Formats: sequence, structure tokens, C-alpha cells
Amino acid sequence: MTAPDRAEAVRGLFHELAERSRELRDDLMRENERLRGRVQSLESDIAMAESMLEKDVEVEKGEHERLSREALSLAEENLDLARRYADLEEHATSLANLYAATFQLHVTLDPAAVVRAIADIAINLIGAGEFVVYLVDDVRNDFVIAAREGDLPPNITHLAALTHGLERDAVARRQTVFAETNGTAPAARGPICCTPLFLSDRLVGVLTIYALLSHKKSFSELDRKLFDLVGEQAAVALVSSQCYVSVDRKLKTVQKFLDLVKS
Repeated sequence: MTAPDRAEAVRGLFHELAERSRELRDDLMRENERLRGRVQSLESDIAMAESMLEKDVEVEKGEHERLSREALSLAEENLDLARRYADLEEHATSLANLYAATFQLHVTLDPAAVVRAIADIAINLIGAGEFVVYLVDDVRNDFVIAAREGDLPPNITHLAALTHGLERDAVARRQTVFAETNGTAPAARGPICCTPLFLSDRLVGVLTIYALLSHKKSFSELDRKLFDLVGEQAAVALVSSQCYVSVDRKLKTVQKFLDLVKS
């Protein structure tokens, strides 16, 4: 092969290589554009997915907050219902105890049974551990002990007058007086509560409490209602039973007299 032929062959080879290089470059540029478009498409899809995910998260967050608010509202409603139920239950218990106390006082016409009923109310319904029930003795113009409970001095049998300021205060006010509302703290062995038993303007007796049972720490609102009930109804029951006994005694005396006359 001659030199010109070899030169022409070399030029052809370079030309062919240049053409292939251009083709490869063009292919690479097209592939790069395709890949760039694919990347942009993927980035758009990712952005859309993130946006949708953020919206879902916001929706879920809002739903969670809504459910939390509803749960809190339901909890408050349940708590309110529980309080109302407890109040209704306490009210029902109060009514039942007040009815039981009233029934105990008026179920008998025996003065001794009425006094026992007052003592039962003081122990079982009020929770008094030490107390005294004084009744007015119209003949002696004095107070005598009708019932007592607890470790009170055994030599106490009657009082010439009300010796404690709490008792005098209760009689003067014609209502139940507690040591804390009397402006004084209960002294050792001194009364913590006193209820006068009044029928209209007539003082029938006095219930003085010195101590509560060990399981009871203080007076409740129901106790105060029971004291008011005892003060009003016990006097009625006592006077009614005393009148009945007096009338019954007189009737028996008249009957005996009539029997003697007939004989």
C-alpha cells in the first residue's frame, strides 16, 4: 500500500471514530436528558407524596385532637354525673334516715320508749358516743337525767340549772348549738353540741353531746338536720306520750271509781 493510500485510510478511520464519538455523545446527552426528566418526575412524585402525607398527618392530628376533646368532655360529664349520683344517693340516705328518726319518735306513746328512741337516734344516726338526755321536771322545776351514754360521772343525777354556757346558749337561741359555732373550743369533758327540745314556748328537755364515737370525726350536714328534727319532733313525741300517760292514768282512776260505785 502506498503512502497516500495509508494516509487516506487513517483519515477514514479518524473520521469514523469522530462520527462514533458524536453518536455516543448524542446518545449520552439524550440519556442524560431522559434521566434528568425521570429525576424531576421522581422529585415531583416525592413532593406530592410528602404533601399528601403532611395533609394526612394534619388530618390525623386534627382527628386526634377532636377525639381527645370529646374524651375529655365525656370524662367531665361522667365526673359530673358521678357527683350528681353521689348527691342524690346522699339525699336519699338523708331522707331515709330522717324518716326513720321521725318514725322512731312517733311510733309509741310510752315516754320511756320515746326517750330510748332519742338515745337510739343519737347513737345510731348521729354517732354520739357520750351524751345525756335531760328532761324538765315541772314538779321540781329542775332537769333530771332520762338517758345517758358513755363514761360520764355516775354521781350526776340531775341539774339544778344548766351549768354550761353551750347549753344555756342553745336554750336561749332555741336551736342546736355546736362548740365551734359558739365561739369556744370544747373543753375537756365539756359538751360539743347541745339541742334544746322545745314545743312552742315550752322547754321539754335538752340533749347534750360530749363526744362522738371513735369512727366519727366530726358532725355532718345530715347530723345538723337530725339535730333540728330531734329538737322539734322529740319534744312533740315526749309531750304527746306524757299527756297520753296522764290521760290514761286519769281514765283508769275514773274507771276504778265507777267500778266502786257500781259495786
